[in-house]
Amino acid sequence: MQNRISPIWVLEKGKIDKGKIGLLVGERGAGKSACLTNIGIERLLDGKGVLHVSLEDLPDRVEEYYEVKIKEVGKKPENIEGKKMIFSYMNQSFNPAKLEEGIRNLIENGYRFDVLLIDGLETKDLEIIKDIKKIASAYGLETWISYPQEIYLSMEKKLKDVSDSVLKLYVRDEETYIVLEKAEKGEEGKRLNLDPISFFVKSP
Repeated sequence: MQNRISPIWVLEKGKIDKGKIGLLVGERGAGKSACLTNIGIERLLDGKGVLHVSLEDLPDRVEEYYEVKIKEVGKKPENIEGKKMIFSYMNQSFNPAKLEEGIRNLIENGYRFDVLLIDGLETKDLEIIKDIKKIASAYGLETWISYPQEIYLSMEKKLKDVSDSVLKLYVRDEETYIVLEKAEKGEEGKRLNLDPISFFVKSP
């Protein structure tokens, strides 16, 4: 099913395969969480399993946000509860070892995921991102991480080296748009306009 919900569907060459990671970069309050949730909804509509990890909100809040966004889409995926799980790590309690333990426990209990979303990661420790990439590779997960622009700019080259794709979110005046900063298959610099309320891809 073709869904024009998240920018990665339209930016074909910005997509990543299982076992790889992409960064969604933007200023604080720009709408990174909304864009990340849209990626999750798109994958759910495609019948994929999604594990959404929040470092900023409790699971109930994230679940409510999914429900609101799914209503905006106007089409609820079948058996969504069996395809989506939410983890929350508050008060800086997140680390890759805890994440991997949680994923392993879920798999042992019969859950299967294709996509890993990590919202609210704020670290200058490149080893943490490298460890997340190892987890993505080990479990075959397409992984997207929302990341603050101010930290990204301070270590841009290193982050681009470790990431397979980088999308940059901009809110300028009355425009909201995504720019493909890095892609394995070219098309860097391609811009895509988003709806400023829903952060869904605008129709051409």
